[in-house]
Amino acid sequence: MKNITYSQNIRSLKENIYDTQFDEIKNLGLLGSYLKVSANLLTYLPKLTNKEHYKFIQDIQFHRRLSSIDQYYPFLLNDLKIHDKLNIIESSYNTSHIFVTYHTGSYRMFIQYLSKMNISFCLVTEERFIEKQGATIQKLYKQIRKESDKLEILSAENPRLIFELINRLRKGVSVVFYIDGNTGALEKKLEQNKNLLKIDFLSHHIYARQGIAFLAYLSKSPIAIVLAERSENLDNIIYINPVKTIELIKKLNRKDYINSVTKILYHELELFLRKNPTQWEGWFYIHKFFENKALLNKRKEFIYNYPKSITLEIDQFIHLIKYDDKHIFLVKKKDYQIMKITNLMFEILNFFKSPKKIKPNKSLVLKQQKFSWTFIKELIEIELINPIKQ
Repeated sequence: MKNITYSQNIRSLKENIYDTQFDEIKNLGLLGSYLKVSANLLTYLPKLTNKEHYKFIQDIQFHRRLSSIDQYYPFLLNDLKIHDKLNIIESSYNTSHIFVTYHTGSYRMFIQYLSKMNISFCLVTEERFIEKQGATIQKLYKQIRKESDKLEILSAENPRLIFELINRLRKGVSVVFYIDGNTGALEKKLEQNKNLLKIDFLSHHIYARQGIAFLAYLSKSPIAIVLAERSENLDNIIYINPVKTIELIKKLNRKDYINSVTKILYHELELFLRKNPTQWEGWFYIHKFFENKALLNKRKEFIYNYPKSITLEIDQFIHLIKYDDKHIFLVKKKDYQIMKITNLMFEILNFFKSPKKIKPNKSLVLKQQKFSWTFIKELIEIELINPIKQ
């Protein structure tokens, strides 16, 4: 990359992403990833139409890849715009902070900015990130902060992490978390994990880790929210704002404090995504943060002891993605099975996206096409459409 200018890299990146037609992504081995992201978008941004998905996901991929390129060009720090009205960075020379940031915009730039400013800090991240990118991060850190030791990167899976972080905070070392990236390895189901808090998020929900709020409660350290954003001209901006933890800790007990702070941290991300939805790489893995819990229904009872009429609706975890008449897909969100379907299958499943009352043992006529009751029963048995109890 030393022999290629930054602008050339951006131009090349745009060509690779935006000149790739939908027909080509299967040959590139990207169809599964595309459909998974598309299904995630349907869950959280249901107003986004199927026709908008391809360009939308191209934009997500562009910002995701650009954030990786940005880290190799430290000169970008010279043009970085910092919005820090309360001078939190200046105060962190004397008071250690818990910096909570997200995978938005050029998110890696915040670490480089702290390095440039000679702020004493450590980074908490997943073990797999340390294994894959740890050496690169250290090399780039050294280029900016040449007289310093290595950047301390701590594993989020360390069972003694909270005690080690309290020790560092007390010694004046700030801590940086990417709160939206630690999917971790969960032994329990999300809803059974007491360390997770279920909160509303966009048009759905997520299960959020509460460890950062717990750390803030125990250490009494101030929290600062950091959001990286790109302008339309690709200028990099970082917003740094405090969380009013002192006020909250005075009036709330530990449980309520942790819940409130966790909601505040994710609410800031939610507000950002309403404004800049394509500048977040979390769309590639957000399905790991919500539970796919199927609604119970007495399927056999409806099929074999059906009344005079029956109301049917597409299964809540079925997502239909139609790019054009030749590229129509069904994604089962319970296990992320993906299948290509015909336009005819799409039409009947799409018909049941809202509850429809039909008469058993009678054919259904839809757009001059007749669907037998036997066929509809098969859709019920394989759990593509569900009976709704009246």
